[in-house]
Amino acid sequence: MKGCATSSVATSTSSPAQFAKIAERFCRLVEGFARYEPQDWLALIARELGPLETAVRELAGRAGIGDYSMLADIEQRHRMYVELKTFLDGMDDYWTEADLEAGDGVMTGSLSDNVTEIYFALKRGLAHWNKGPAEAGAAVGEWLSGFEVNWGYHLANLRSQLKHKATLH
Repeated sequence: MKGCATSSVATSTSSPAQFAKIAERFCRLVEGFARYEPQDWLALIARELGPLETAVRELAGRAGIGDYSMLADIEQRHRMYVELKTFLDGMDDYWTEADLEAGDGVMTGSLSDNVTEIYFALKRGLAHWNKGPAEAGAAVGEWLSGFEVNWGYHLANLRSQLKHKATLH
């Protein structure tokens, strides 16, 4: 799925620099997953989702929707997905609405998939951001297009499932 790219920057309550810091914090947490017990790591991830969502919504209006490819970095995404799925083990899978409607007994929801999609979308924007001010518009466009097309969905699912899992423990 693609959108058209622009790099116009307007004012908002959240700056791209603030968003980049939040994105970097989330990415570091994902990259360091092995230092934690799964339950503790998920609790830390859950705490990052609210600020991340608020910050990306506040970026709206800063840049147009950029190009977004679901196929970019597919091999790296798959590798991370497998690592996180192994790490989370039985905590990873969950029932989706579609699973319940299908009634075939197959769980297709995955915390690992949600985290992986968010992580790689943030990293794509950070790659632009870290090139300097001339790439700020491209970074914001990448974050916003990814949010609209893909990782916003994963963030909502992840927040919902982590909230549900927290009530069970």
